[in-house]
Amino acid sequence: MVVNIYDTANEMSRQLVETQEFLGLKKAFNELKEDKEAFESFKKFQTMQATAQRKQMQGQNPTDDEIKAIQTLAKEISGKKAVQNLMNNERQVDQMLQQLNKTITSPLQDLYSDIMPQGPEDK
Repeated sequence: MVVNIYDTANEMSRQLVETQEFLGLKKAFNELKEDKEAFESFKKFQTMQATAQRKQMQGQNPTDDEIKAIQTLAKEISGKKAVQNLMNNERQVDQMLQQLNKTITSPLQDLYSDIMPQGPEDK
């Protein structure tokens, strides 16, 4: 039997949007969009952060002014309730995805388990 793992991945993608965690994140994001000031600040932060990451990927370092501006804006938006709610919901989705990743990759862990140190007794 030939297994098409991508069909399973596509099904998981369809199921993801029905999870309590994703629905909570979607609701939090929509609530953030309703707070126009917080949403504009959040979008500006996302843009600044993405620009800095692109620079780093190209081997350039963001300037001190860029870093300071990102940190200042991060501090500002982290105090907004709508952003806090979004971040809490993002953490819940991330925890779910980490657990899924652990489950999906467990065959790899099992495959290499005999050569991987398990703890102090292996030393």
